Amino acid sequence: MTKICYNREGDLLFSAGKDKTPSVWYSINGERLGSYNGHNGTVWSIDINWDTTSFVSASADSSVRVWDVQLGQPKNIYSLEAPCRSCAFSYDGNMILYTNDDVMGKPCELYLTDIRSRRKMNLRFNEIFFEIIYFCFFFSIRRSIS
Repeated sequence: MTKICYNREGDLLFSAGKDKTPSVWYSINGERLGSYNGHNGTVWSIDINWDTTSFVSASADSSVRVWDVQLGQPKNIYSLEAPCRSCAFSYDGNMILYTNDDVMGKPCELYLTDIRSRRKMNLRFNEIFFEIIYFCFFFSIRRSIS
């Protein structure tokens, strides 16, 4: 396991790991509801949008995928030049934030993408600054509203 996340209601648990396949489970009894096939590398990070209609996954195969939770199919696929390490939805679910690893001669970069228009903004920051943005902005907003 590399990451687990509950949805807002707490009835579903999403998991990611080195098996390349994110899964969704009933949190009450542990029954697996389904898997999401498509990544070709370790899935490092996942996040679920507010209404549990989509989730985003970041993988070592250098891709970020936005999935339709019910259909099990990717809605959008974003390719990078280095493995992806982290991802998160904005509170309104219209934007995703993701980053790549500082490997293969590529600097660590932060991407902010509007998934409605697929417009991507590339922001170059070091990893410490990314962690500050991720935890202070995305994490704290969700906790204060929940």
